[in-house]
Amino acid sequence: MKSLTPDETLRPSEAHNMPSVSICIGTYNQAQYLSECIESVLAQTYPVAEIWVSDDAGTDGTQDVMAEICRRLPIVRYYRQPTNLGIVKNLSWVLAQPSTELIARIDSDDRLEPDFVATLADLMSRFPQAGYGHGDVYEMDFRGVRSRVRRLHRSAVYEDPEESLKKNARGYRVAANCILFRAEALQQANYYHANVSWRSAEDWDLSVRMAILGWGNVYAAVPLANYRVWDDDGQVRLKRIVAEIECVTKVYKGTLEPEYIKRGWNTGILRKNMRSRAVGYASVLDSPLFSASEREIYKLRLRELGDSKALSLAILAADAGLNPLGRAVRRAKIRLKDHAKSWIRELKKLRHGEPEAGTGPCETVGKDVPAERS
Repeated sequence: MKSLTPDETLRPSEAHNMPSVSICIGTYNQAQYLSECIESVLAQTYPVAEIWVSDDAGTDGTQDVMAEICRRLPIVRYYRQPTNLGIVKNLSWVLAQPSTELIARIDSDDRLEPDFVATLADLMSRFPQAGYGHGDVYEMDFRGVRSRVRRLHRSAVYEDPEESLKKNARGYRVAANCILFRAEALQQANYYHANVSWRSAEDWDLSVRMAILGWGNVYAAVPLANYRVWDDDGQVRLKRIVAEIECVTKVYKGTLEPEYIKRGWNTGILRKNMRSRAVGYASVLDSPLFSASEREIYKLRLRELGDSKALSLAILAADAGLNPLGRAVRRAKIRLKDHAKSWIRELKKLRHGEPEAGTGPCETVGKDVPAERS
């Protein structure tokens, strides 16, 4: 199958039959953002058949907000879970409800750009073996102020299942979790049900399992959504990071490694990336929220993920109080990568005789890179 360049992704589809689309929103205690999120769905340039909202037994007035929205908008279908299921079960439930051909998953504090559905539905129609589609995203803070553009360093629009499985060795290869799924692929993979007890990495594991089942994916190299990233003031992410490391280890050892062995592929690349990620996770070892015993448990989980000399050095650096310097270097590297990706794309456009984008080669719009999303 011919690989398309990213700039071809915006070409209108020649297909006459437009696949039906639903939008699924899982929410928990984010009532203040629901109207904004749903309005962005209503603003789509492509017809949306259904909007599903599953409230995971929130306690912040989400019911009242949704009652007013449903009164005004019959297209919206709201369900409140009787008890808190957790994000994985709640998402699996809501994604199983629509009867449409394509199903988008977005979080309740995010916003879609108007062409999100149109762009990805077009690509999904042109590549019927794509199990999901995704694009670049604007990263924004809790006030909705954009700080940077998250991009992938990827040239092909369509990625076949084998290539996807190889790329997943480095982690979940999307800019953010604003995804358009093919309903058939979701059903075959059984949604997130394989990992209902997980608190992290379930989305990455789903993409791996889809690749194993023979589904590729499509990518549009344009910002299609606005993804909210929270400063970790309440240390929510830090408090669950041990569970995150455990789940990442399970993806590598429980999903990827058996499939690599089955296919006769070298598992060395998996172990290399596990070691690299373990070193990265060591950056929070100096947190004062860890008790002495919790810090030792955290070190043990890091070694289970990927023990190495580099990890031992990272642990020594954390114990010596050098982690703030390491975090500053990491933020600088993120900014440099953002700029490099922007310049590479603009150079490719110039090489093909296309005009520069109106905002110039770099679309990073803020000075500070926020903390990772909780």
